Amino acid sequence: MKKIAAFGDIHGCHLAASTAIRVSQEIHAQAIFLGDYVDRGPSAMKTIQVLIDAKKKNPDWIFIRGNHDQMLLDLILEKATPLDIGTTSDGTFEYWQTVKSFNEWKNLELTQKKEVHDFLDQTVPYHENEDFIFCHAVLRDTGQRIGQKPLSELIWNYQHKPLWRGKQFIHGHLPVKEVYREGAGINLNTSCGYGGKLTGIVYQPSKPKTQNLIKIDENGNLIQD
Repeated sequence: MKKIAAFGDIHGCHLAASTAIRVSQEIHAQAIFLGDYVDRGPSAMKTIQVLIDAKKKNPDWIFIRGNHDQMLLDLILEKATPLDIGTTSDGTFEYWQTVKSFNEWKNLELTQKKEVHDFLDQTVPYHENEDFIFCHAVLRDTGQRIGQKPLSELIWNYQHKPLWRGKQFIHGHLPVKEVYREGAGINLNTSCGYGGKLTGIVYQPSKPKTQNLIKIDENGNLIQD
């Protein structure tokens, strides 16, 4: 049975993404990416391109949708403009955050534009296996099972309370400096794209409690503790 390697938010750091892909392949792991591939870092489109290439070579890998990916998709589909303000259960957000990524997309060739659109459109709200739920945002108890939660909850929620009482989950979205555990959640968003690093967690499905961390700086270098 393959190892699992789950990675937090990448935010346009294509060199870090490339290293995560390489390491996952070297250890023969099924990689699960927790979303937010765009915005903040050097190049959203270079990041998505390396992920597209990895997906073609590794069809069992999982790519989850983040809130920044959804914002870019909304702009591509003309469901919003860069001046729009969106709403979530926690408040509002501004589409200007993804303007840099959107402008990068607009400068691509037509075939590349379609490839990026298709990749974003095919990202999934969450992934579940026997051991964990993998999702972008924090899970909380809203009286709904994971499959009943709306996409907005799965990509935008920052709140831990009321605490999720279901299966342990691995997520990103909420920026932290180091891997952070609260309740049933394991947070892997170690601020890649704004001065932090990309962190992955690796485990063998037969031994889910035995976990190793992969830490990668924004330039794609492995960090040795």
